[in-house]
Amino acid sequence: MNPAAYSAIDSMSFFFEAGLEAKIQRISSGQAEQDFSDINFDHFAFGFGVGPKMGISFGVRPATKAGYMFETLQQEATTPHILRVQGSGNITNLYGGLAYQLLPQLSLGINADFWFGDVTHTSYQEFIENPGDYKFGLLKEHRISNVMFDFGLQNTTRLGENKQLVVGAIFRPKTGINGETNTVEAQGYNYDPEGNLFTTSIILSEENNQWSSSMFEMPMKLGLGVSYSLIDKLTVAADYSTERWADSKFPDESTETANTTYLSFGAEFIPNERTAGNYLQRIRYRAGIHYNEDYIMLNDYQLRDFGMSFGLGLPLGRSNTSVNLGFEYGNIGTEEPNQIKETYGRFTLSFTMHEYWFMKRKFD
Repeated sequence: MNPAAYSAIDSMSFFFEAGLEAKIQRISSGQAEQDFSDINFDHFAFGFGVGPKMGISFGVRPATKAGYMFETLQQEATTPHILRVQGSGNITNLYGGLAYQLLPQLSLGINADFWFGDVTHTSYQEFIENPGDYKFGLLKEHRISNVMFDFGLQNTTRLGENKQLVVGAIFRPKTGINGETNTVEAQGYNYDPEGNLFTTSIILSEENNQWSSSMFEMPMKLGLGVSYSLIDKLTVAADYSTERWADSKFPDESTETANTTYLSFGAEFIPNERTAGNYLQRIRYRAGIHYNEDYIMLNDYQLRDFGMSFGLGLPLGRSNTSVNLGFEYGNIGTEEPNQIKETYGRFTLSFTMHEYWFMKRKFD
């Protein structure tokens, strides 16, 4: 979260990490509910020190993704028809960053984030009274290719021989997004499973719109964090961040946005990292909670997410390399009782390799 932390990587270390996530969801509305599940690549990243004061990291992680399908009966003030809506695709974040230790306690960092990818939204109208007639479809494909910058500041204070306090801050300026939207309106008889509306489409209209940076803006982001550590024993940490979506332009006029609030608290405990005979005491035990007010508003209610997480860091042999397991459970919804709500469980598996690659050996 804070690029200034890269400077804490010592000059002899090399880190590599890769992870997967599996998610199960239960969507409910009134008496109806449905379950979903999927597995996705989560991230991979490298990090290493460059001299005694500088650290570098680069990698790939998801920025956002779409995956939904639902249908509803439309019959008020229109010819009765079924509206089918679905979305797919993802935006990927390819990042590179560096941090420099300005003072013994103070570090400054920067990430350059290159967002790229596409997200497709498709809707169909199927008339009930004449099911053999043409179906009408609308496809919108959004493509993004844009660079953004995140800045971080971190101060580390030693409180004793094995205690330290870390305070950090992050900032991302409001940034215009470059991209394009391809819109196709067509009619046909049979749905195309490949996502091209119909197997044989009669094109009614086709349009390509280039975004300017004034049409869609990623909001300004601010964040603060603090952690207290008993080194190699216990770490407790808290984070706060906000994104000012209400102050940014959004390309979809029907979408109502609000400023976000994200709060989290977590801890990691290691019973005895240096023990030789008891593996359970070398495991890193982790737990946390989070609360998030999302940027989406539904009928004047803001989406809210509350969850808790548990994890284990399992060391491999006597090395610093580890396998990390995590489980997160939470709920997403609004205060309005009749709206759709989501209950989710998220499993994560990651591999963290920590090797000393740059050590000058005295003996071959």
